Amino acid sequence: MNKKIFLLSILPISLIILSCNGYIYPQFEKNPKAAPELIKFDLTMSHNTSKIWAPIRIFEISKQNMPESDEGLKIKSCIAQWAGTFLEETIENDLIHLEFEYKNTYKTNDPDLNVAMLEYIQALTNFTDFVAKKYKNSEFTTTTPTHQWESEILIVDENDSKDSVAGKLYFAMDKYGGRRNHNLGPIASRLLNSSNEMTQPILIHNMKNLAINISGQKSLKDSDSIDYYFYQSNKEYLFNTDLCKK
Repeated sequence: MNKKIFLLSILPISLIILSCNGYIYPQFEKNPKAAPELIKFDLTMSHNTSKIWAPIRIFEISKQNMPESDEGLKIKSCIAQWAGTFLEETIENDLIHLEFEYKNTYKTNDPDLNVAMLEYIQALTNFTDFVAKKYKNSEFTTTTPTHQWESEILIVDENDSKDSVAGKLYFAMDKYGGRRNHNLGPIASRLLNSSNEMTQPILIHNMKNLAINISGQKSLKDSDSIDYYFYQSNKEYLFNTDLCKK
C-alpha cells in the first residue's frame, strides 16, 4: 500500500481500487469462491468510501467564494447540517450491517485477515460517525467562521496518531491491505490507494443527488458549479428546509 493516503475533498478522492486478474493461488484451489468474496468486500468498501467523501467534498466546494458574512456563514452552517445527516444515513443504511455480514469471512482460512476486515469496517464507521458529529454539532458565525477539524478530516495518512480517529482508519486500511495481498499474492488482485476514473461516477452521482436535495433544483449537469454562489442563488429553498430551520 502507498505510505500516504490523501483524502482531499477538493481533489480526486483516494479510493480502494482493484487491479484484478483470474489467477487463483494454490491456497484457494479447494475454495475458489473465497477470492471473489474478498473482491466483493473490496468493491463494497470502495463504494462506501466514495459515498462518505461525497458530502465532505460538497461542503468543501461550497466554501469556494463564500464570504464570512452572516448570510454566508448561515449557508455554511446549513450545508454542514445536510452533510452530517447524509453521513448518519450512510452509517445506518450502508455501514452498520457490514460487521455482521463479514464476521465469518476468511475466519477459518486466515483468522488474521478476518480480524483485519472487521477492524477496517469499524474504523471506517467510527471515522464517518466522527465527521458526521462535527458537521451536525458545529455552528459557523462571524466570531467562529472556521473550525480546526475542517482541515483535519481532509487528510488520513501515516502521520496521524494511532489513537486518533483518522489514524485508526489509516492503520486499519494498511493492516487489511497487507493481509489481503499476503493471501492473494503479488500477481493476483492487488489493493492500491489511488484515484481512479472508474470510481468517479459513484462520487459524482452522490454529490449531484445531495446538491439537488440541498438546493431544491430538479437536476444538475456534471459541469454545473456548486460553489457558494450556487447555494446563495437557492437560499430561499435552503433556509426553509427542515435541517436549516432548526
